[in-house]
Amino acid sequence: MGLDADYPAARVSNPADSVPIYDGRRVIAHLGPDDHFHSAATNVTCRISRRNGAWYRLLNPAGWDPSAVTAYVSASRTTLFGTDAPHPMHDCVGNADQPGPPWWRDAVTTTVVVGAALAAALAAQRLVRVRPPLPSPPEPRALDVDAPGRSAGG
Repeated sequence: MGLDADYPAARVSNPADSVPIYDGRRVIAHLGPDDHFHSAATNVTCRISRRNGAWYRLLNPAGWDPSAVTAYVSASRTTLFGTDAPHPMHDCVGNADQPGPPWWRDAVTTTVVVGAALAAALAAQRLVRVRPPLPSPPEPRALDVDAPGRSAGG
């Protein structure tokens, strides 16, 4: 898949990374890793911001298998180059698309992990606090002055 010099392009930031391309919530392809079997860059037209991050809209989403009407790649995992192209990057206008995984999935995962860690910490604290009781100390004994074998006069 060749790049069009008239449009900016997004390239994977880490050459060994594989960045998913989304058609809505579904992954349709990946950018990278940077080798001769994969494409590490793609042309993009505009940028959108959503709760789950910033995204670049692909110029040619039909070039992937399966083809898509619209496709997006994460702006945080790619580097933009060719910004001085004849068709500059702009914000997507009137776009209601929601690319990528839903933002609430990360919130639920974080809540579950933090909850499990908190439960483990509370269980460990309870285990440390619950110890068998110590034996009671012996009763103090009074000295018996009139005990047999002891003289009264000293």
